[in-house]
Amino acid sequence: MRPLPFTTIVDTTLKELRRIPSGGHDRTPRHWLADGGPEHINVNRATLRHILLTGLQDFCRFGARMLRYETDAEGVTAVFADGSTARGDILVGADGIRSAVRRQRLPEARIMDTGVRAIYGRIPIEKARHHLPEHVLADVFTVASDDRRVFLGLGPVIFPTRPDAASDRIAPEAGLFGQDDYVVCIVGGRREYFPGDEAMLRQAGSPALQALATKMLEEWPAAAGAIPAQGDPSSFFSIEMHTSVPCDLGETFRVTFLGDAIHAMTPTLGRGANVAMRDAALLGHAIIAVERGEVGLALALAAYEREMAGYGFGVVRESAFIGQGLMGQDPLAA
Repeated sequence: MRPLPFTTIVDTTLKELRRIPSGGHDRTPRHWLADGGPEHINVNRATLRHILLTGLQDFCRFGARMLRYETDAEGVTAVFADGSTARGDILVGADGIRSAVRRQRLPEARIMDTGVRAIYGRIPIEKARHHLPEHVLADVFTVASDDRRVFLGLGPVIFPTRPDAASDRIAPEAGLFGQDDYVVCIVGGRREYFPGDEAMLRQAGSPALQALATKMLEEWPAAAGAIPAQGDPSSFFSIEMHTSVPCDLGETFRVTFLGDAIHAMTPTLGRGANVAMRDAALLGHAIIAVERGEVGLALALAAYEREMAGYGFGVVRESAFIGQGLMGQDPLAA
């Protein structure tokens, strides 16, 4: 199943208020697939990660914490906490919002707490079909919020073919695991609306987080307020929403970034992973051009960073703007 490309806004009774096309700023609902427009697919990240790692097992090393890097005219060396090192022509900081690479190259680059917290869980598809309106399973994302801007977000992940079956038929070397269809359930809002303190939220186990998510919606009409209770009790986890603050990347030589390591954003637009993959494709083309002798390394990385920072920080700003209205997140720092 390929969800229709709409974000649907509903009230706390789950009554539809409006549908916003995900493919652009045109607010007139239309059937993108029938019109030949872009397709939108919700993706299970564990499955995507497994696919991207296929064939790279011999080149990946897990559990190594980078302390610093050292550059010279011939290359760059990463130094790890266990005393080991790795050397190459370039170093790509793809190490997330707490990036050690960014911390060394751009110590002035800031990450800010948006003031928003959220609890994520999964609702098994059969329960979702029984308890949720039909449009929740048809659209990319559905969201409701109350006067506090405490929100409930729902997004279906329904596999056209089970990943293990697709892997067996198309790419046996991938060895994908079986995954059941589900609906992502997110309950969030300003931290002051979460009972208890921050430490309690960080330490709470899945069943406690599920109970907390249900409590957050206890004053909502029953049809919506009871939704978190339908989730898999082992699937809930909490996050603290942070965002990058756009900055000047300056000049680079052999060290660059992609994804959350440089332009982490709040999930209001649902574009974080997409932008990271765009980074990877753009950087890959730049590296190939260097390998072919079409451009020098310094020029290639500079061109990559100009383009990447342009669209990446653009999405950071747009996500922050939408997040202020949708969930009351703090505005980006000046």
